[in-house]
Amino acid sequence: MTQTQVTTLEEVCPRCRTSNYQNKSLKLLVNECGHDLCDKCVEHLFIRGSAPCPGCKLVLKKNGFKTKRFEDFSVEREVDVRKRILKVYNKTEDDFPSLREFNDYLEDIEEIVFNFANTVDVEETTAKVEAYKKDNFKIIQKNRVAQSRQEAYLKEKTLAEEKESEERRAHEQECEMMEEMERVERKKKLLDQIASSDRPADEILLLHKEEEETVINKRSLHSMSAYNSGFSIAMINSAKPITDTKVFIYKYEDGMGDNCGPKTSEETIQEYAEDVVVSDVALAGGFLRDYVVHRPVDDAYSGLLIFH
Repeated sequence: MTQTQVTTLEEVCPRCRTSNYQNKSLKLLVNECGHDLCDKCVEHLFIRGSAPCPGCKLVLKKNGFKTKRFEDFSVEREVDVRKRILKVYNKTEDDFPSLREFNDYLEDIEEIVFNFANTVDVEETTAKVEAYKKDNFKIIQKNRVAQSRQEAYLKEKTLAEEKESEERRAHEQECEMMEEMERVERKKKLLDQIASSDRPADEILLLHKEEEETVINKRSLHSMSAYNSGFSIAMINSAKPITDTKVFIYKYEDGMGDNCGPKTSEETIQEYAEDVVVSDVALAGGFLRDYVVHRPVDDAYSGLLIFH
């Protein structure tokens, strides 16, 4: 690597001349004027909350400094402006009657971002944004709530996927350790058999090979079934909530017509129903044990009086 390349890769604070070569934990910060300062210089110069920038003398606030992300400050400024504008201009395609109007809305956003990022017609653009914010206050708040929920859902989904991935890695590492221990044990057993058995070594090796193939096949089947529920978190949570539901309560009704048999009494039904096992989930949904008994008892009694 040449000296020019080394210099290009270095980050240097323009005030104290500290570089990331000297201090590995160096963090460059930037404010609205675009001049870099390391975090130590910001703490020293802006101890009272505000002070002039050492580079351009523009009065800056300490809480306006943020970590530098891009080498070109124009890109940094545009990213910040876009993030701020999109908090206000947060409509989606569903909020417009046609795609053409939505595209015009997006063009308007790009024009606003350009004006602020390049300091073009700033006063007029500011007045335009304020007017839009006032006229669309309710829908802006509604979309902010929806975006917050979406961000919370994505965060929850990411954490769940990371947890599942960590559990899978831990499980795989545990399986590998167990497999290695079993392999060593089988090898030791093979050597003991060859040393102590009267059987030919080729026959023992053949049996050992068949045993190894059986173990490998079982391991492959287990790895295919492990952590394979058939549903991912995206599949589980992607369904939209049901807003309009009607509760349906099942009610047993006797069959129509004469079954040519004695009528089933409630005492008989209750007597048989005592032996029926029903899960708590089914009972919570309104299912009764009587439903299991009614039909088989009716079928058993049906036809008993046909020759009466």
